[in-house]
Amino acid sequence: MVPIDKSIAQRCAVLGLDFDKSIIGEDIKNTLSAAKAFADYKRDLVLNLGNSGTGMRLLTGFITGSGKECTLIGDESLSKRPMDRIAEPLKGWGADIELREHKFSPIKINPSNLQEQFIYELKIPSAQIKSSLLLAALSSKTKIEIIENIPSRDHTERVLEECEADIRREGNRIILDGKKDIVKKYIDIPGDFSSAAYLLAANILSKKTNRLENVGVNKTRVAFLEVLDQMGAMVMIHNHSVKSNEARADLVTSHNDELQGVTIDGDRIPNLIDEIPLIAVLSMFAKSKTIVRDAKELRYKESDRISLLLSNIRRFNPDIEIKEFDDGFEIEPAEDKNMEIVKIKTGGDHRMAMSFMVASLRSGKKVEFDDMECVETSFPSFFDLIEKWYQ
Repeated sequence: MVPIDKSIAQRCAVLGLDFDKSIIGEDIKNTLSAAKAFADYKRDLVLNLGNSGTGMRLLTGFITGSGKECTLIGDESLSKRPMDRIAEPLKGWGADIELREHKFSPIKINPSNLQEQFIYELKIPSAQIKSSLLLAALSSKTKIEIIENIPSRDHTERVLEECEADIRREGNRIILDGKKDIVKKYIDIPGDFSSAAYLLAANILSKKTNRLENVGVNKTRVAFLEVLDQMGAMVMIHNHSVKSNEARADLVTSHNDELQGVTIDGDRIPNLIDEIPLIAVLSMFAKSKTIVRDAKELRYKESDRISLLLSNIRRFNPDIEIKEFDDGFEIEPAEDKNMEIVKIKTGGDHRMAMSFMVASLRSGKKVEFDDMECVETSFPSFFDLIEKWYQ
């Protein structure tokens, strides 16, 4: 039903760990293919990650640590996403990495010898930077100490713990000694929470109670549940369990007739970053203003999600009052009097397409997308589920 967690699956792919591959999106497939090609290493290797930014960033660290030479490329969208945030800490560790215009892929990784020990303080809360460094330490058999002042997703730490790596957390420090090899195991990956979030929102807006089973509820991923509670929609958690060092549960929505607006900023943003477009869509049907700040990271995703999101909201309901900021937005909801067909521009961004598909369930208006295939990157069965459950 809900596809397996994309973040965990891509970490497993890079580490060569087995997991259920029966229902996976294009991002995981691309990372699996690239990781397999690297495992069968040949000189002048070029790995194509398609649209998988996570795969590109994780593999950059892992390949750099291996000391081998490799080039990573991606599709047009991925080629516009910044990769210097991964390259710079690795260079500080001793890596030889070249980027197009010092910022973008292709990423040319030259043979490198990383220092035996490296200490790095994360300047921004980023699971991908943290994970890239941990994987580099593992493949180079060196030691790293990462200082993380604001917690981010901890899937990499959890999968490494599950595989018996020499990793520990001391306060805000993560310490990994890569000299100890991991024990390769089958990883039972739960359903992807970020994908489930769209079905939770669909349930709320259409007043349905479809049960979502075996969804990952890692504490670094579920801040969206707190936002739903603030808005007046509650999610009940059943059958909580832990497998392969990751929590999972069944989720069932319960809600009031009216949603309330929310204010989201500061330390809450990192663990909500994927769900912010969906929060914006829910806010269109709320009874009060929603404000999102400190989310500039959204401008560097598959699209400039702030700009594209707000322009699509204006198309959907021209009466909604919107203020755009460099790091967020303000949405004042209004009655939707426009029942014409809405043409949504996705920018090739799966989250944009899914968010406005969910919006259409409440309004009843028809939406047309310039690109529906982009959803295949993360949630291949999304439109089928929407048709089955809500239409």
